Amino acid sequence: MVYGLWAFFVNRHVGWPHAAVIGLTHWMMSVIITMSCVVLMRTLFWLPSTPKRGAALSITGSLTLTYTLLISVHLFIGTPSILLTLAPGLAPTIGFAVTYAMLMYRENADVTWTLALNRCQPTSLAPLGGPHARA
Repeated sequence: MVYGLWAFFVNRHVGWPHAAVIGLTHWMMSVIITMSCVVLMRTLFWLPSTPKRGAALSITGSLTLTYTLLISVHLFIGTPSILLTLAPGLAPTIGFAVTYAMLMYRENADVTWTLALNRCQPTSLAPLGGPHARA
């Protein structure tokens, strides 16, 4: 809500109705991005072959998608001060992406965990679920 109020305040010079639309739109996008960013980062983390590359992809991919969406929508609705509107959220967004990716990296960089994960993968020799799977 704070980002929506900020967007309204920064763009108030365009008139109350348009500034209200800008603030409401920015607030809704902030909520949607916050809720879906974790899912996106977790998905991107598992695409590469190593946890280090996964962390890098989850950071760059989530930030790229987040700011592409924000800038595109603000261009579409005619926000006059896009950079000033997005400025307060830049540091927290980057901080969250880096922190969350590093937590996933730290959790998955352990060799014993990676070996346990590899043992859980079905192979062509063992039936799906391994030797102790229930029918």
